[in-house]
Amino acid sequence: MTLPKKLTGYPLTWSGEVLLACRKCQKKLKGERGMRPLSKLKKTVARWNKAHPGEPLHLIQTPCMDLCPKGGVTVCLAQRNRLQLSVLRSEEDLAPLVEIAPDSAV
Repeated sequence: MTLPKKLTGYPLTWSGEVLLACRKCQKKLKGERGMRPLSKLKKTVARWNKAHPGEPLHLIQTPCMDLCPKGGVTVCLAQRNRLQLSVLRSEEDLAPLVEIAPDSAV
Protein backbone atom coordinates (compact mmCIF):
# COMPACT_ATOMS: atom_id res chain seq x y z
CA MET A 1 0.00 0.00 0.00
CA THR A 2 1.44 3.36 -0.99
CA LEU A 3 0.85 6.52 0.94
CA PRO A 4 -0.85 9.41 -0.85
CA LYS A 5 1.27 12.34 -1.93
CA LYS A 6 1.23 15.40 0.26
CA LEU A 7 -1.32 17.92 -0.97
CA THR A 8 0.08 21.22 -2.09
CA GLY A 9 -1.46 24.37 -0.61
CA TYR A 10 -1.78 27.64 -2.48
CA PRO A 11 -2.47 31.16 -1.22
CA LEU A 12 -5.92 32.62 -1.78
CA THR A 13 -6.31 34.87 -4.81
CA TRP A 14 -8.95 37.02 -3.10
CA SER A 15 -9.52 38.80 0.17
CA GLY A 16 -12.60 38.79 2.33
CA GLU A 17 -15.32 36.23 2.93
CA VAL A 18 -16.58 33.65 0.48
CA LEU A 19 -20.22 33.97 -0.56
CA LEU A 20 -21.58 30.84 -2.25
CA ALA A 21 -24.56 31.57 -4.51
CA CYS A 22 -26.80 29.25 -6.51
CA ARG A 23 -26.29 29.79 -10.24
CA LYS A 24 -29.68 28.23 -11.08
CA CYS A 25 -31.58 30.69 -8.84
CA GLN A 26 -29.84 33.61 -10.54
CA LYS A 27 -30.68 32.26 -13.97
CA LYS A 28 -34.38 31.89 -13.07
CA LEU A 29 -34.52 35.59 -12.08
CA LYS A 30 -32.91 36.80 -15.29
CA GLY A 31 -36.08 38.03 -17.01
CA GLU A 32 -38.12 39.13 -13.97
CA ARG A 33 -38.84 42.80 -13.36
CA GLY A 34 -36.84 44.39 -10.55
CA MET A 35 -34.66 41.32 -10.03
CA ARG A 36 -31.65 42.41 -12.08
CA PRO A 37 -29.40 42.97 -9.00
CA LEU A 38 -30.00 39.36 -7.95
CA SER A 39 -29.71 37.86 -11.42
CA LYS A 40 -26.39 39.69 -11.81
CA LEU A 41 -25.14 38.94 -8.29
CA LYS A 42 -21.48 39.18 -9.27
CA LYS A 43 -21.98 42.86 -10.20
CA THR A 44 -24.00 43.46 -7.05
CA VAL A 45 -21.19 42.02 -4.93
CA ALA A 46 -18.66 44.20 -6.79
CA ARG A 47 -20.76 47.27 -5.91
CA TRP A 48 -20.94 46.06 -2.30
CA ASN A 49 -17.15 45.75 -2.19
CA LYS A 50 -16.70 49.32 -3.46
CA ALA A 51 -19.13 50.67 -0.87
CA HIS A 52 -17.74 48.54 2.00
CA PRO A 53 -13.96 48.14 1.47
CA GLY A 54 -13.45 46.92 5.05
CA GLU A 55 -15.60 43.82 4.61
CA PRO A 56 -15.17 42.51 1.06
CA LEU A 57 -17.02 39.49 -0.31
CA HIS A 58 -15.87 37.01 -2.95
CA LEU A 59 -18.70 35.39 -4.90
CA ILE A 60 -18.43 31.78 -6.00
CA GLN A 61 -21.33 30.52 -8.08
CA THR A 62 -22.33 26.96 -7.30
CA PRO A 63 -24.74 24.41 -8.78
CA CYS A 64 -28.20 24.07 -7.24
CA MET A 65 -28.29 23.97 -3.42
CA ASP A 66 -31.74 22.26 -3.42
CA LEU A 67 -33.47 25.21 -1.77
CA CYS A 68 -35.31 26.83 -4.66
CA PRO A 69 -37.11 30.00 -3.51
CA LYS A 70 -39.47 31.92 -5.74
CA GLY A 71 -38.14 35.41 -6.33
CA GLY A 72 -34.85 34.89 -4.51
CA VAL A 73 -31.32 33.51 -4.65
CA THR A 74 -30.01 30.88 -2.23
CA VAL A 75 -26.66 31.88 -0.70
CA CYS A 76 -24.30 30.74 2.02
CA LEU A 77 -21.59 32.71 3.79
CA ALA A 78 -19.12 29.87 4.07
CA GLN A 79 -16.93 31.23 6.87
CA ARG A 80 -19.68 32.50 9.17
CA ASN A 81 -22.69 30.21 8.84
CA ARG A 82 -21.65 27.15 6.92
CA LEU A 83 -24.54 25.17 8.43
CA GLN A 84 -27.19 27.62 7.23
CA LEU A 85 -28.48 28.69 3.83
CA SER A 86 -30.04 32.11 3.36
CA VAL A 87 -32.28 33.57 0.68
CA LEU A 88 -31.62 36.98 -0.84
CA ARG A 89 -34.84 38.54 -2.11
CA SER A 90 -33.42 42.00 -2.84
CA GLU A 91 -30.09 43.79 -3.05
CA GLU A 92 -30.72 45.24 0.43
CA ASP A 93 -30.74 41.74 1.96
CA LEU A 94 -26.97 41.54 1.46
CA ALA A 95 -26.20 43.95 4.35
CA PRO A 96 -28.02 42.01 7.12
CA LEU A 97 -26.54 38.76 5.82
CA VAL A 98 -22.99 40.06 6.19
CA GLU A 99 -23.70 41.55 9.63
CA ILE A 100 -24.81 38.22 11.14
CA ALA A 101 -22.56 37.38 14.08
CA PRO A 102 -20.30 34.33 13.54
CA ASP A 103 -21.59 32.66 16.74
CA SER A 104 -25.22 32.65 15.56
CA ALA A 105 -24.51 29.97 12.94
CA VAL A 106 -25.02 27.02 15.27
